[in-house]
Amino acid sequence: MPKQKETAPSQVVAFNARIEGINYDILEELTGYAVRRAQLSIYADFTASLGVYDITPQRFSSLVIVCNNPGISQTRLAEVMGIARSNVVAIIDNFEQAGLLERQGSGDRRSYMLHLTKEGQRQLEKYKQAVKEHDDRVSQHLTMKERQQLRALLGKLCMEPK
Repeated sequence: MPKQKETAPSQVVAFNARIEGINYDILEELTGYAVRRAQLSIYADFTASLGVYDITPQRFSSLVIVCNNPGISQTRLAEVMGIARSNVVAIIDNFEQAGLLERQGSGDRRSYMLHLTKEGQRQLEKYKQAVKEHDDRVSQHLTMKERQQLRALLGKLCMEPK
C-alpha cells in the first residue's frame, strides 16, 4: 500500500475558479480556459480527498486500467494514458514497491505484463469509493443527464492526433 501521508486541511490550497473584481476579457469566451479552470478546481478536490493515500488522478487511472486489462504492457499503458513511458515506469515502480502491482515476464526482456496483486485490488476498491464520493461532490450541481451530457461534450473536444 502506498505510504499514507498526513495532510492537514491548511495544506490544501483551495482553487477559486472565478474571483470577483477581476476582468478576464477574452478568457471568459475560451472553451479551453473554462475546461482548464474546471480541471484545476476538480484536481484540488481530488487531492484533498485522496492525498492521504498518495494517489493522484494519474496513479488512480493506472490502477483502474491495469485492473481491467490484466497483462497490459507498460508501453501500452503509457499509450492509453497519454504519458511518457518513463512516467509509467515510475508509477509502476511505486506500486510494485507498495505491493499493489506486479510485473510478469512476457517472453520479451524489454516488456512486462502488469497485474494487480490481491492487495492492489483491495486498495483499488477503497480508492474507487473515495473517487466516487469526490466525483459526486464536484458534480453535485449537475443532474445525472447533465453529467452524461458534459462527458459526451468533453469527448467531442478530444482531438485526433495530427
